[in-house]
Amino acid sequence: MLNKFIWMNMFFMNFLISSMMFSFYYKHILLTLISLEFMMINLMLLMYMMLNYMNMNLYFPTFFLTISICEGILGLSIMVYLIRNMGNDYMNILNLMKW
Repeated sequence: MLNKFIWMNMFFMNFLISSMMFSFYYKHILLTLISLEFMMINLMLLMYMMLNYMNMNLYFPTFFLTISICEGILGLSIMVYLIRNMGNDYMNILNLMKW
């Protein structure tokens, strides 16, 4: 039982580290997408551990994983579009007036 709490704390610490990485490396789109995917994986594993500990069904982590995969694919397609049109993946070239 103590081992599960250690794992849950480790996943929570990984989530905090990935959120700090998301806030510090905001200039490149690829780095922000990688940190967002790392956050989603940690949240999914934390949810899985908590639901498994409470003996509940595990349908929601599967749904959450599907939504996070769709989010990653959408982010990568937007990044490819921006690289083809702008030439680089810097966030400072993004201006809402251009869209």
